[in-house]
Amino acid sequence: MTSPKNDTLEILQGANFAELKSFIIAVTGLSYYLAKDEDLASRIARRLTTIGFMDNASYLKLIASSTAAGSELDLLIGELTIGETYFFRHTEQFDALRQIILPHLLKKNLERKRLTIWCAGCSTGAEPYSISILLRRELKIQAPEWSVQILGTDINRGFLDRAAKGMFDEWHLRSVKDELKRSCFKKVDKSWEINSEYKEGVSFIHHNLITGYYPPRFDGPEPFDLILCRNVMIYFNQDTVAEILPKFDRCLAASGWLLLGYSEININLYKAFDLIPYPGALIFQKKKPTKEQFSAPVLPILQQFPALSHADTPPIATTPCLPLQIDTNDSYLKCRRMINTGDLKGALLAADDLILKDQLDARAYFLRGLALLQLGKDQDAEQALRKAIYLDRNFIIAHYHLGLIYLKLQQADKARRYLTNASTLLADKSMDSVLVEGDGMTALQLTNILKTIGEAA
Repeated sequence: MTSPKNDTLEILQGANFAELKSFIIAVTGLSYYLAKDEDLASRIARRLTTIGFMDNASYLKLIASSTAAGSELDLLIGELTIGETYFFRHTEQFDALRQIILPHLLKKNLERKRLTIWCAGCSTGAEPYSISILLRRELKIQAPEWSVQILGTDINRGFLDRAAKGMFDEWHLRSVKDELKRSCFKKVDKSWEINSEYKEGVSFIHHNLITGYYPPRFDGPEPFDLILCRNVMIYFNQDTVAEILPKFDRCLAASGWLLLGYSEININLYKAFDLIPYPGALIFQKKKPTKEQFSAPVLPILQQFPALSHADTPPIATTPCLPLQIDTNDSYLKCRRMINTGDLKGALLAADDLILKDQLDARAYFLRGLALLQLGKDQDAEQALRKAIYLDRNFIIAHYHLGLIYLKLQQADKARRYLTNASTLLADKSMDSVLVEGDGMTALQLTNILKTIGEAA
């Protein structure tokens, strides 16, 4: 083997690659790699460069021999998983935690003064610590009056080691204001260490959502009040998600909450939960048990948005739900990546550059609006999205996000108008088509989301 490119090619073309790939996906759930043979092979090649080259059959035998810490499978998982995370990622979801979920749980648990939270797929720990800061600093939930247990789990042991140390670089803190940073962290060389008071009650253990026990083994006999599994399900196919959801349900206390990433929700799978729409977020609350909780539901026709009344809704495909990048313009991709990774100032500059090049570019105004929305500048975001729609009346995702803004601003008539516009435009789309600037969302996924928003209205 002579070069990384040749290493990758040799693995791809070698015998038993299909079997090796199938085993890896089966034990990790990472269906993302179903359509990413070259990417998977290149990551395998990195491991073989370290341990010495062997053929695919031999490597399959090696990784199947043990799942223990330090095993080759464990080390390969370190290559396969993505650790993109930062504090208070997706402000709308933290607003939902702040305004709906946590106040409900604190009131419900006031007598026993105990709160248990599970952050599944927590990566390097920014999410559990963000919740700890929110509870202790903003909501004033303090020990010893309250017992708060926040469990972070991940399949990548390297991520968990870093999480336990509580050390983060500037990139992980890019959405944290300076005053909050100085109050909750201390500078250590070029890193920031979270203060000990926010580590209290936060623990980390290894857990595989595909093969692991439910609930994860930890010192907490009670069911969880809240489970977060954000930006994890996008790497799984729908069959895997359908297997995980009942396990989450069993781990939740009565009327407990489930919070997922916004783009990874297929409403057909969530009959066991009541959906509570919140601007920019979809949150789920556990229902009382029924025998048909997890059967495939037939969604009623949405009354508020009649254009969505398709007679035959196509079945959900069992392909990965990872957002597909359909853009071909590098400038659009760069701006979108900045938004997705929280570099919102950079995203605004990139969008402005696009607008300077073409003042009639609807997508550029949309991306500007999306960045402003993440920054909490709702009125500026509203103006940018209105401009995008003025330039392109058929911009479905722009209508949808503008409707969400008006929901947040409690302007029901305007919200209904733009959500209806989105559903009317969807009626002419193939249900498996990927929507422009939808970050991989299909017409079917948005149809289902609009249905649930209308049903809860």
